[in-house]
Amino acid sequence: MSRRRLEALCGSVAHKRDFTYDIPMRFTWGAEEIIPLDNAAIIYPPTLARYNSHMFRLSMDLTIPVEGSRLLVALERVMTRFPYFSVSLHQGFFWYYLTNHHKKLSVYPEHAYPCAFLDRHHGANGYLFKVFWREDRIAVEIFHALCDGTGGLVFLKSLVAEYLRLSGIEIGEDPQIFRPGTPVGRGESDDSFQHFYKPLGSVMNREPAAFHYARFEEISDRVQVISAQVGIADVKRLGTQYDCTITEYLVAELIDAFQRVQEQTVGSRKHYKPISISVPVNIRRVFDSDSMRNFTLFVTPRINPRLGYYEFEEIVQQVKFQIRGSVNIKSLSQQISRNVAGERNPLLRFAPNILKGPVMKILSDSYGDKTYSTTISNIGEVKLPSGMREVVKRADFYLSPSKSNKVSCSVVGVNGMMSINFTNFLVKQTVIEREFLTALVAKGIPVRIADNRNPHVSGR
Repeated sequence: MSRRRLEALCGSVAHKRDFTYDIPMRFTWGAEEIIPLDNAAIIYPPTLARYNSHMFRLSMDLTIPVEGSRLLVALERVMTRFPYFSVSLHQGFFWYYLTNHHKKLSVYPEHAYPCAFLDRHHGANGYLFKVFWREDRIAVEIFHALCDGTGGLVFLKSLVAEYLRLSGIEIGEDPQIFRPGTPVGRGESDDSFQHFYKPLGSVMNREPAAFHYARFEEISDRVQVISAQVGIADVKRLGTQYDCTITEYLVAELIDAFQRVQEQTVGSRKHYKPISISVPVNIRRVFDSDSMRNFTLFVTPRINPRLGYYEFEEIVQQVKFQIRGSVNIKSLSQQISRNVAGERNPLLRFAPNILKGPVMKILSDSYGDKTYSTTISNIGEVKLPSGMREVVKRADFYLSPSKSNKVSCSVVGVNGMMSINFTNFLVKQTVIEREFLTALVAKGIPVRIADNRNPHVSGR
């Protein structure tokens, strides 16, 4: 193989002391265009498993009927504005990569269990997302290697808006709604991690293992959901009472729920482990990025219950200090440096996939799943333009759990109501959800609960 072709596949090496690479955003191999995965996405394909689907789901419920045939037309029109979603995933010798993909699109009737494993070859005719519908709902499930929640939300809003236009409803302007026929933004397909990378050196600070709930309980590969609807104003009122944001308040409540469960299930304080929550942060505003691919980093506020019981006010203060101290351009630049430097390490970069996969699984466990107790992701309140605001009655967001972290929490709001959705693999246990939601009720927040749980489901 010529050096030029090797560099095209792996990135050209500048022979310097710090081994800096010039990693192309895309290149051609024969007649095929090769699109490297973004820095956040490279961990997902090699760690994909039955109990680790790396899928997320976004949906909107409408006041008008949803017809599958009309939704398919809307999808076909919208995809012309999202060319970076028209891709398929492939396993190369060194890395997984994307190529342009233009097979037939489909929409699917909704099923009861969200965030199911998506076969990259046959699950959606080669696409990395699936669009679902039922009589009053449009939903999209996306493999995380394609984009993050922000990119997924823009895609869903654009799809729903196009469906409403085809239904004769005029939709107002919204910067998060991309209309078919409008030009594709220059930075939308960028890997912004590479763009904002600074060679500061790799900083691999490994955190101690966190407390994990229900480690030995019976599990099913069907994602179980407990969904709570609460008023945004009610949660905001409590956040104001504790001088914190809605996200900070929800994180504090989740830490407190895990603290109570650890006290109930672990006999001695000397055996307690830290409680750490992984909180995805959309960093586009911090770095002025327009990327519709992954551009999210994580902060992990934590407490150490071995030091003693934390009153709720103490937890709030810890969460505020740790989140606000981490979400700034210097701290986030250090995270980008660590992540991109790891990708550019010659030993990892030029290792064959057959060897790299197990190593990346170990790194994902050691520096990821084992170091936090659960994840909570808050997309925030979705703003809707005129025409759409009157028709969308509810929004939902779901994360797939993993075998290590069997419970995940995701939050989204629209038109004054917030959906707090817990997903897990546990057949019987719902104690975290119960502790969390009971705390909200005890503080005066009305909660409406629904679920898809089936007491007869067992692991397959």
